[in-house]
Amino acid sequence: MGSTVTLVGFMGSGKSTIGRILAMRLKWPFKDSDAVIEDLEGMPIARIFSAKGEPYFRDLERRVILSTPEEGERVLAVGGGGFTQETIPFLNRLGPTVHLDLTFQEVIRRIGHDARRPLAKDPDLFGLFIKRRALYSHASHRVWTENLTVDEVVDAVMRLV
Repeated sequence: MGSTVTLVGFMGSGKSTIGRILAMRLKWPFKDSDAVIEDLEGMPIARIFSAKGEPYFRDLERRVILSTPEEGERVLAVGGGGFTQETIPFLNRLGPTVHLDLTFQEVIRRIGHDARRPLAKDPDLFGLFIKRRALYSHASHRVWTENLTVDEVVDAVMRLV
């Protein structure tokens, strides 16, 4: 240990929830890239999308992720679209990256049409899920989260890192 543990996965996969508990168990700080962006902008992500557009949000997300210091122990939850060709090498260099995986049906069950998630209404949400899953395959580890309790997922991540 002694590095950043980065959690990646599609919306609803549990990155923020698992991240907070994992950080408490490790006694490390927790950082959520979406929360950092909301603090910087002073508004929720859904409002950033509607007021400034997705390209603006993605650029800010990329800059927030790439500005993460390279040293220090922490748990980092990266927004579902933040694990990109540009950020993957950087995040993998920081420490273990863990893909919290689940089926598309489980995503729908967990997020429904959550207004806080602007992409939840995307008519091609399944296409986005498939596209992002290809990127998540570049994580150093994968944990299947479906049918596991939060504690079981945290235990599985702890065994990997």
